[in-house]
Amino acid sequence: MNNNRHVCFVNSLRELGGAELWFVDAARGLADRGFPTSIIAQPDSALAGHARERDIPVKSIPIRFDGAPWTLSKLVRYFRQTRVTALVCNMTKDLKAAGLAGLWAGVPVRLASRESDFPLKDKLYYRWYFGHVATGVLVNSEATRRTVLDSVPWLESDRVHLLYKGIDRRRFNLATDAPSARPPVVGFVGQLIARKGLPALMKAWEFLDAADWPDPPPVLRLAGEGALDREIRTWGQSLRRPECVELVGFVDDVPTFWHGCRCAVLPSLAEGFGLAAAEASACGLPVVATRASSLPELVHHEKTGLLVPPDRPEALAAALTRLLRHPGLADDFGQAGHRFVAATYDHEHTLDQLQSLVCPEDRP
Repeated sequence: MNNNRHVCFVNSLRELGGAELWFVDAARGLADRGFPTSIIAQPDSALAGHARERDIPVKSIPIRFDGAPWTLSKLVRYFRQTRVTALVCNMTKDLKAAGLAGLWAGVPVRLASRESDFPLKDKLYYRWYFGHVATGVLVNSEATRRTVLDSVPWLESDRVHLLYKGIDRRRFNLATDAPSARPPVVGFVGQLIARKGLPALMKAWEFLDAADWPDPPPVLRLAGEGALDREIRTWGQSLRRPECVELVGFVDDVPTFWHGCRCAVLPSLAEGFGLAAAEASACGLPVVATRASSLPELVHHEKTGLLVPPDRPEALAAALTRLLRHPGLADDFGQAGHRFVAATYDHEHTLDQLQSLVCPEDRP
């Protein structure tokens, strides 16, 4: 056990999205390698509960207001008491609180994680937090890296570290049957929010709902929670085939969910890494996604899936229809996607990279 190391992940979001799941997986992965890890999360958040289920120590410290002295004092005390040696901060708000507290507590490694393809603000206080408080910036795709570096001239490129999300292929693997042997289910995994392109997906599905299909007709199955939940339910009931829209809520066993689908859809307007697309490909599914952010890095058009412009319901409907009506093509795309993910997004390789960043003194 590397008792002289303690890696702490800080994430103040209450929801459980791709970034939060990765924080838990990364903490668990480093812990399995002998590194003490912990997660700082909001009290009673979904993230805190999920981390505890994975036997990761959780410290509940509310992070709500920038520079709140009571928050900073709690963080400094925790970092000193548990001898934290590295921080990974999810949001800018987390960097402002935990990063600053880590600086005061003498934590040598303080990483800011950019989980979405959004620019940094070219403001003086951002320059101080990302240029001085943070010792480095993690980005999860080439697209996010370009956006970050293009947005601020003062951030040195060698301080921005590309760290793809690794896929655990012991969990996300091929099913015993091919996608074409399954019912025509189109699967979506993610937060039910507008940024995920769900308004466009709803309009696209109306085209499929109005078309004639052999029995059984295609089903849209959505796994996740979010602000659009009620709107999607109401919309689904207005369709010609309301029984063909299924909202199954948060799904913990995502591989089994994908193994019940024929193809995956991720119509996002912006992404960070696009974890759902990579996990679906690892399970051998073809993916229909948008040409947004990192998704063209994950889905190769006409090879592992189909790419369409963001917020184009007609194009999205045409791509889904093509895969559903040509199951052999879908199988070929799915097999190619599985090979691509296995070669590119290995879970252990990602942990190797993360370990070298949080423990730079261990580098050869």
